[in-house]
Amino acid sequence: MAKAKKATIKFQKNHLKGAIDQRRKKQKATQIYKKRNPKKFGRGANAGSSSNGGEEEEGEDAKQEEEEKQDSGDEKSKDMGVDEFFNNDLESDSEEEPESDNEDFAGIDTIVEEDDGSDMETPTPKKQTAAQKKKQDAKEEAAKKIQLDALKEKDPEFYKYLQQNDQELLEFDGEMEDLESEEENDDEDDDEEMEVDSDEDMEEEEEQPKKKGKKTAVEEEETMDGVPLVTKEMVAAWQSALVEKHSLRALRRLLLAFRAGAHLHDAEDDRTYAYKINSPIVFNKLVVTCLKHVIPTLDHHLPVQTTSGGKPKPVNSGSKYATLQPLVKSFLQNTLFLLKELTDQEMIYFVIRESEKAIRYLIGFPKIAKDLLKHLLFLWSTATDRVRIISFLTIRTICLQLGPTYLDLSLKGVYLTFVRYAKTTTMHTLPNLHLMQNCVAQLYGMDFDRSYQHGFVYVRQLAIHLRNAVLVKTKESFKAVYNWQYLHCLGLWAQVISTHALSSAGQPTALHALIYPLVQVSLGALRLIPTSTYYPLRFQIIRNLIQLIENTGTFIPLAPFLFEVLEGGEMKRPGRKGTLKPLEWDLGFKCSKDYKGSRVYQDGTGEQVYELMTEYYALFSTSISFPELAIPAIVQLKRFIKKSSLVKLTKQFAGLVEKLEQNSRFVEGERNKADFSPSDAAGVSGFLRHQDKEKTPLGAYWKGVKRSVMAKRKMIEEARKDRAEREDKDSSSRSSKAEEEEDDDESMDEDDLEDIEEDDDSE
Repeated sequence: MAKAKKATIKFQKNHLKGAIDQRRKKQKATQIYKKRNPKKFGRGANAGSSSNGGEEEEGEDAKQEEEEKQDSGDEKSKDMGVDEFFNNDLESDSEEEPESDNEDFAGIDTIVEEDDGSDMETPTPKKQTAAQKKKQDAKEEAAKKIQLDALKEKDPEFYKYLQQNDQELLEFDGEMEDLESEEENDDEDDDEEMEVDSDEDMEEEEEQPKKKGKKTAVEEEETMDGVPLVTKEMVAAWQSALVEKHSLRALRRLLLAFRAGAHLHDAEDDRTYAYKINSPIVFNKLVVTCLKHVIPTLDHHLPVQTTSGGKPKPVNSGSKYATLQPLVKSFLQNTLFLLKELTDQEMIYFVIRESEKAIRYLIGFPKIAKDLLKHLLFLWSTATDRVRIISFLTIRTICLQLGPTYLDLSLKGVYLTFVRYAKTTTMHTLPNLHLMQNCVAQLYGMDFDRSYQHGFVYVRQLAIHLRNAVLVKTKESFKAVYNWQYLHCLGLWAQVISTHALSSAGQPTALHALIYPLVQVSLGALRLIPTSTYYPLRFQIIRNLIQLIENTGTFIPLAPFLFEVLEGGEMKRPGRKGTLKPLEWDLGFKCSKDYKGSRVYQDGTGEQVYELMTEYYALFSTSISFPELAIPAIVQLKRFIKKSSLVKLTKQFAGLVEKLEQNSRFVEGERNKADFSPSDAAGVSGFLRHQDKEKTPLGAYWKGVKRSVMAKRKMIEEARKDRAEREDKDSSSRSSKAEEEEDDDESMDEDDLEDIEEDDDSE
């Protein structure tokens, strides 16, 4: 047998015992970590290791440990207690920093221990002695040391960065556990556990400054009920640490304070947080600092990475994301909670604008993303115009950055939100409806295929309501069609399809296929009750279809529905004179009994027919078939002029007839110059394609009429604004008077109650 070398003998004599002890401690810490994280290593990891000779190894380790304890001649170890022994060994481990040879920890990229609720499996004693708690803390810290060793091996650059710029992060103080306990608070079943965990975290934060002595003077100055009080100096210090060093420790403490601030006015929340806030100035500064500097710090540690094709990778695909995930989730949850609690519109606008930068971090938290989308839809339909616009822009950013799943949710959400808001139409809600229509049309232009799927379903729903009304013919079925929601939905889809039916190159998109069903549903609703009572609804539907014709070039025969109005009894019989105000055609779809048969209603109906007919025929002023298209209109208008006694209206229609005849002669002259036959489809479609419609006789005439119509609408809108302001002032004054009266009534009621109580006492 070969003789051992001197180095081997020397190592066995001086260092073998320490190496064995150190290895055993590392194995115990590994087992503890595996038990606490069954989701990462599988619940069978510990069982498998014990089944494959684990019991024999534990028995041998126990025997060997007893022999070593008996043979040990170290007087220091004999005098030390159990707690001092573990603390002393942990200090020696941290000094030597041995390299980890455990392959199971090679993929761990986290700085602190993650608590995933596995402690629920093994019951813990309600009360622990100081020695037991100290021993448990030592074991947990050993597990954290192992994770740091794994981080050092896997990502040495990030570990070196932490040593140079954020050394305090490597010293554990229990703050991350407080943030991680916030994740458990999402589950309703863990509410009681969370309260206990938060209390333990607070106790740890109180004990650890005594151990380490590294608490700053600012944090020691002010406390409330034993909890640190956030001050402006603390917020400023955190802000400077984020801006200058991108400190994760400062970020963690700032998020803990932000969490306390977000739940500051939550009456139902009885939890104890790591910090307290008692000043509105500090609260505002804390919120502004968080919203402005948290995302840049996270972006520094989690920069945007792109694939080989140039597309950005999801933020949760990086190696450092697991470490920062609790911080990201805490910020997103508390920002959303704060947004729901705010009532000031300027503050809401600021929070949404700043939180839009954090959209890419929502990819790993679908529940938070859907909750945020739902609240943004609520603000988009109820808040001021400024908040509405920023809410919609944030929704659009969510669709762009988070993928098609959220695009489908947004397309469905904006449409249903619009339908809910469109139940009534007044001069106050009409501008908001127009704004929402424009927003919906813009969102449905992001993906034509998905927009077609949603549009097909919703247009089909409108068709089903119309079919039921035609077949059943009851009052309830008619009301399902003749209401503001149905009418605004027709206008919405007309705007969506007219905007996106053709691509920028002039080619049909997927939405082009919805033109025919929408036109059929619109004309069916128009003909459902063809009486003069619903002329306002008829004119609004015709105006929607004219918009569709203008943007898509589709021919829709609308002239017969206008001729029908001129031939109706409302325009033939003499109108009843009165002092009624002019009818606001865009604020109603039904004529009231006061206006029906009046001269005011007659004049208004004639003006609407004149405007719509002029605009309709002006759209075809360059069509090769215009002379044949204009013949029915010329004949019908001349017949009306001959029979009608409405002088002003007959003069307007006489001018329209003259322009129709002039435009017909213009088109006939251009047709005579053409060198192609009627069977040449390409030549027919290209006829007068480059001719400006406004330079044709009818187009120039419509330009002047349109100018007068727009001026009239502008006057009406200004009058509505003035009236709305007066109504707001009157309502505010009435409400103040009502409050004063209520106060007087309440005081009388209190006196009466006192009298009743006195009577009861006397009895």
